[in-house]
Amino acid sequence: MKKIFALLFLTTAVLTATAQGAGHAAMKFSGKSTIEAPGVTIPLETDTVMYSGSDITLPEMRYNNFVIPSFTIHNVEMSMDMSTMTVTFPDQQFMEKITVEGVQKTITGASLTGTYTHDAFNTFRLTVKFMYGAMPMPLTYSITAYYIKDYKDKLDVSIGDIYNYTAANVTYSVRTYPEGDNTLLDVQVPSYELSGTLLGNLTIGSYIVKGLKMDTEKGGYYRDYAADELTMHFKAEKDGVVGMDDDYAMTQGDNNILVTYEGKNIKVTNAFHPGKMPFQIVSTFPGVGEVAGIQQVNSSQMTVDKCYNLAGQRTTGSYKGIIIKGGKKYYQR
Repeated sequence: MKKIFALLFLTTAVLTATAQGAGHAAMKFSGKSTIEAPGVTIPLETDTVMYSGSDITLPEMRYNNFVIPSFTIHNVEMSMDMSTMTVTFPDQQFMEKITVEGVQKTITGASLTGTYTHDAFNTFRLTVKFMYGAMPMPLTYSITAYYIKDYKDKLDVSIGDIYNYTAANVTYSVRTYPEGDNTLLDVQVPSYELSGTLLGNLTIGSYIVKGLKMDTEKGGYYRDYAADELTMHFKAEKDGVVGMDDDYAMTQGDNNILVTYEGKNIKVTNAFHPGKMPFQIVSTFPGVGEVAGIQQVNSSQMTVDKCYNLAGQRTTGSYKGIIIKGGKKYYQR
């Protein structure tokens, strides 16, 4: 009976900590949103909200000539449904103050509702109705967003299939989301630097490839993005002389990306041609890096003497709260 009670207590503690976001860093969610004013609806294809602990940070909003800066709603009330693994934000009011160009503005929230569901996409839904400063009308911000996972590791890069280089500590961000009956991926290719290449010291800029679809022949999520009109900043400096330093279109030659999953890890292969460069560049992300978030903690990567919090971060003996040790969860007082 004591064991059953202890298990129930631990389960409740874990779910409560998850509902309150205890111990994890800010999580990013991206998706479509709308800003509504009386008689006006402004749709946005992509927007990002942050969720950390009991705080929710909304992005900058633009309405006509008004710009509402990003702001954080603190101490949001929430509850956890253990049967559906859903965090619910019940209808509630709030008030926040922010300083814009030295002037303090009051944000009065008439309503906040939403959910965060631990489903296949980690879906985050939120609707907030509020007044900003002395605006004569309320605004309603709504978003349906999906969790953005960060993967960090080295990056292997080959130029012209001959020269090979490595960039350390790069981070790929991947968002998985539903569209109709399909599952799609958006991948943010990171910015990174390569030293001592045949072209000199290179700086390769970041860009986002959207809408990767499952390709069974290639064994993963794939997109040929040559027709997507994407650009990438590319800089080459050799012996103090800058040869290239501009935004270049990726419309010629091979410009495609493939994401394959290996358990909890990923492998990203990206082939691209900046501008009219005669060399093809291929970057390969090994997919053995650390993944952010409790759901990506792999027990096989842990040893008995190592403890982690709900964000998958190493902890010390003085840490209090839910810990993961040897692939199991414990409540440490």
